[in-house]
Amino acid sequence: MSDYLPPSLITAILCRLPVESLLRFRCVSRQWCSLISSPHFISTHLSHLGSPLLLLRHLSTSPKNQEHYSVYMDSSRTEKFTPVKELNFPFKTRSGNHFRVVGFCNGLFCLSDDLFGYTYTIVLWNPAIRKSITLPKPRVHFGPYGPYMFCLGFGFDRNNCDFKVVRIAYLQNKYGAYSVLPPEVEVYSLSSGLWRTVDSKDVRCKIIEYFYSSVYLNGAIHWVCCVKNDDGEFTSNLLVFDLTDEKFSEMCLPRELVHVSPLDLSVSLCEGQISMFWYEKGRDNGESCDCCAVWVMNQYGEVESWTKKFVVVLEGGLSHAIGFRGNGEFLVEKFVGDLMSYDPERKEFKDLGIHGGKDSFFLSQYAESLVLLDGSSGAVSDPSVASDAEEADSGLSEGGLLQEWYCSALYAKVSLCD
Repeated sequence: MSDYLPPSLITAILCRLPVESLLRFRCVSRQWCSLISSPHFISTHLSHLGSPLLLLRHLSTSPKNQEHYSVYMDSSRTEKFTPVKELNFPFKTRSGNHFRVVGFCNGLFCLSDDLFGYTYTIVLWNPAIRKSITLPKPRVHFGPYGPYMFCLGFGFDRNNCDFKVVRIAYLQNKYGAYSVLPPEVEVYSLSSGLWRTVDSKDVRCKIIEYFYSSVYLNGAIHWVCCVKNDDGEFTSNLLVFDLTDEKFSEMCLPRELVHVSPLDLSVSLCEGQISMFWYEKGRDNGESCDCCAVWVMNQYGEVESWTKKFVVVLEGGLSHAIGFRGNGEFLVEKFVGDLMSYDPERKEFKDLGIHGGKDSFFLSQYAESLVLLDGSSGAVSDPSVASDAEEADSGLSEGGLLQEWYCSALYAKVSLCD
């Protein structure tokens, strides 16, 4: 039946369909399998991502230290935190703790087993197609360099259609401080499967290991950092790394945050804008935080556009802010591990009934993609899962798959007019 449609129209329809359907449609014919698995189609499919879904990661306390990656319905009109599905998480850390989620971008997670000790396990994982790759060991590691501290960033180079992982390592000086500047910087490119050393001579700031936060926006990665001025004072800033030209720059914070310790700051996103969370520690309980001030940069790169959006005060202390929902509600983790939703307009809290291990929550918009499907850079399938071809062979026939595709095409018809 597909012979009656021009190839360009077939491609236009297929690239608008969900990943689950596309995996099945690879069994329609060798031609379709080759098309859907091609780097060009995968890249084209990326440009049509977009759904009101939210990804929440947390660490369960029973069973102990089990990571849960759950997808929820999320939009400006959704008040309920409605679960859609839970992703099958196939990895284990060497430390027995949980992975650091470095970032999530275009259907791909970057995970790092770096919360305890010198480990070099960095994984790029696509849960939609159940494939992952483990990155090779970087050049800078304990063996030849001795003690050091490092931080990571993850994002997508839009100009070169390439995913990149950035690793910034600060070596130890003779006094035992991790303060050698400039740091050693390496970039891993998914297209090449290799680490490369990049120029870092302009980096004059430090990022705090373990406590660091980063976000990807506008083709660049942003970290909270601190800079020692000529007068010996430390100021906080944002360190920015452009993934296309692979150059560093700095972005100023609002005046009220410049002299705040980076340990009390976190960078995040609010409706596609850079935002900062400032934690003010309580006097009676040094381990918890009484409130969190939320700042937003309304125009990217314009220092004057920083605006204090609201302040969250949570009785009993909050561990840390998680991020924003599509309806404007703000998610925070209470010190005991309860996930709360805060409405800034009503100034009301709502317990979402989700309990997680301390500081284990991660929040991001979620969309599925076919990245890693073409098998580039040593991509391997999850061994615990049957291959997609086996699943399709045990299901519908070729005719059944075609019939399912034409039904899906009806739903894609509206998108074709966009």
